[in-house]
Amino acid sequence: MPARETTLEVASFLESPVCQSLPEGARAAAGKILERFLGCCFDELGKAPRTLDGEDLHGILGHLLPGQFGKKDPLAEHVGEVLRAYLRFLEGRAILSQAYELGQALEANLPHFYEAVRSGKPHAHGHAHGAPQQPIVNRAEKVGRNDPCPCGSGKKFKQCCAKLG
Repeated sequence: MPARETTLEVASFLESPVCQSLPEGARAAAGKILERFLGCCFDELGKAPRTLDGEDLHGILGHLLPGQFGKKDPLAEHVGEVLRAYLRFLEGRAILSQAYELGQALEANLPHFYEAVRSGKPHAHGHAHGAPQQPIVNRAEKVGRNDPCPCGSGKKFKQCCAKLG
């Protein structure tokens, strides 16, 4: 998204009653936080915030946005308040079809975001994929060219299924 449009989006949020209802510290940090969030949305994901879903928000909070903050950055403590307010702002401006899912994803991924900023590691959370996958091993015997075809035709493999594949 061009910088001009990001600036307009941030300005309209900062002037909104939703932003004005934030505590003083969060309101002061809202512009910088929102610029970084919108940069992740538009520049990294290529999506407008109103089109995000829970997986997108997971990617932003768990992977992209922590890299926009320094280790133990004091601005990071206001990210939750500002993003909650921004989601309310979006809901008030347009139909946000994934509003519930985004709210759930925000709450689920904020601890990962805070941990990533605290530790200085942008990907401070693991994905629960279970045990590492083992390579697939084919335990069947190899069929030689002159062996009988495994399909049961009675022909040699080279005259049957080997011709097909």
